[in-house]
Amino acid sequence: MIEFIDNLVQVLVTLLCCFVSSFLFHQSRKQAYFLLACFFGCFTFSGVYWTLYYLLFFDTPHIFYVSEIGWFSGFILLNLLQYTLSDPEERVFRTRYCWIALLIGIPCLVFYCSFGDLLFNILMTGIMIIISWHAIKGLVFRYQKRDFGQNMVFSILMLIFVILEYCLWIASGFWIGDTLWNPYFWFDFLLAFWRILLLYWVKRMVNQ
Repeated sequence: MIEFIDNLVQVLVTLLCCFVSSFLFHQSRKQAYFLLACFFGCFTFSGVYWTLYYLLFFDTPHIFYVSEIGWFSGFILLNLLQYTLSDPEERVFRTRYCWIALLIGIPCLVFYCSFGDLLFNILMTGIMIIISWHAIKGLVFRYQKRDFGQNMVFSILMLIFVILEYCLWIASGFWIGDTLWNPYFWFDFLLAFWRILLLYWVKRMVNQ
């Protein structure tokens, strides 16, 4: 039952955020809102498929790629949003701290491949490394400039997202059942809250 509630919460949150982002794009025609709406839209469609499958068959989907295509597309759009909200100076900035993204991502990839599909895990972990690479770069860039404003907070939000996704995937490898004691659901609920926070913060950045 808790799995169905979790899936339903994810669908409702992403659907709401998609509608709000679309409305904001209709009003302002800002590219950031368009990317945000598409990001939430991808996760909504993936969540709807997962939830309907669970409702009909009382089981998680055995053909994952329907949802995974939506998730992976959403991650790409999130990375494009990072690029859109960065300034030209940040885009060409280089720092060795970005390698932390690889130092964390590669061990996670090895662990995920021990119980999951090789191609899917390479793609998903790869895009997580790219997102965290740019987030670390943005964080170091803003810190060196002593710019502790909204762009720095956005980079922190991206790092939080990557950490939560990694934790979610790790928790899925130690599945303990359809219960609130399963940490997987708590990470998923935190991600739902994170999506609302992302929408709020991007709106602040666009309107600054």
